[in-house]
Amino acid sequence: MASEDASTHDNGPAVGSPKEAASALAKGRRNPVTSMLVVTAVISLAVGAGLGYVVARSSGSRSASTHGNAPIIAGVSKKTVCKLVSSAMQQQLSIREASPMAEEKGGASCYLMMTEDGADEPAGFVVAFYPSTASLQQTVDGTDVIPEKAEPLLVEGHAAARQVLYGDTWKAQLTVDVGDGATLYVERFGPKDSLSERELRRSVDDLAASVLKGQKA
Repeated sequence: MASEDASTHDNGPAVGSPKEAASALAKGRRNPVTSMLVVTAVISLAVGAGLGYVVARSSGSRSASTHGNAPIIAGVSKKTVCKLVSSAMQQQLSIREASPMAEEKGGASCYLMMTEDGADEPAGFVVAFYPSTASLQQTVDGTDVIPEKAEPLLVEGHAAARQVLYGDTWKAQLTVDVGDGATLYVERFGPKDSLSERELRRSVDDLAASVLKGQKA
């Protein structure tokens, strides 16, 4: 991974209407955590992580991630998940609609749409919290995408893994170990060729950093 990407970077997109976005993104696009099978396999091989979806505890960067076992993020629900992204950050990302969704086993997701309702090519972000390995794994599906090799990195001192996926929709997906088996997930998605690879990477890095800084504050 290029050293310039070892820091944090971010920005965001959008999708249809609130309910429409939630259902469409939850069913057909279960893409926030769509290619986790790929992420798991690639990172397990590349980093040797036991669970693969996050580089934590196996990245050898324990000294830079000494947060103990207590998670930096906890108690997130459908009612509070969108609050992980501050109003100021949502405004900065030109978010039009924030649609929360409850996940199984305690997880929660927020779809942050940058496009208008009914847009043919939605764009935006997804921010999700998974309190356990089990809650994260239940999001895996078999969507056919062309992924890049997952990249291990640190975001605000937390071990993380990032992957870019290509298809009709381009995405950057980032998972961050936030302690005690909990995971922060951030995704940036948009139409093919609408963003550069560099922008995709930086957008999820920056948004994840903003969320973590907000929790520390």
